[in-house]
Amino acid sequence: MTNRPSRAGAAKQGKSMQWQWLRKQLPKNRSCTTVTAARGFTLIELMVTLALAVILGSLAAPSVRDSIIRSRLTNLGNEFIGSILKVRSEAVNRNTCFTLCTSTNAGDPKPTCTAALKPDWNKGWIIFINPTCDSLDPILTPELEDLLLARPATDADYKLLAGQARMTFNARGGLPKSQWDQINLVYKEKEDPLTKKFAFNICLDALGITRRIPSDRACQDY
Repeated sequence: MTNRPSRAGAAKQGKSMQWQWLRKQLPKNRSCTTVTAARGFTLIELMVTLALAVILGSLAAPSVRDSIIRSRLTNLGNEFIGSILKVRSEAVNRNTCFTLCTSTNAGDPKPTCTAALKPDWNKGWIIFINPTCDSLDPILTPELEDLLLARPATDADYKLLAGQARMTFNARGGLPKSQWDQINLVYKEKEDPLTKKFAFNICLDALGITRRIPSDRACQDY
């Protein structure tokens, strides 16, 4: 007589076989994935980051400032030299006199020449045709049709200090001896360390030609 398994045993055995079959269907090497919650900056980390940014910024600030000052001084000097070259060229090309003078109201509709004991050309200048070559009374308020250029004042920290407030170029592009000049580029004050470091002086001779020299030198000695 054979022993038959009970119904309960058969059911249990069937479930076991089903479980074994399911295990075979699953991959043998399953990797468990873990979910990590997103984490922000702590207050200490944020403070350390800000402190480092402040330190780096303080180290970079002087070099950035120096670059800006050097660039503006160079641009101002080049602009003034360009105006001298322009007025000289116009005088030669048109075979007549042209005047370059300081003008504190160069931005006005009708600018005029202004005189000063210690002229600062960065306060503004104008260029105009001057057919009389100042042989009679110097022209102070040129006619609008005679005006070639009007350059208004810019940043007061940058200066173009000179001995002359007026230059009249003849038809050959030259200047009278009384108008030979030295123009000093200055940042704030002549003794400012940044003036000595980045500025230069401009020499203007009898032929109306300019040349640059170091800020601590004089035209007659260089």
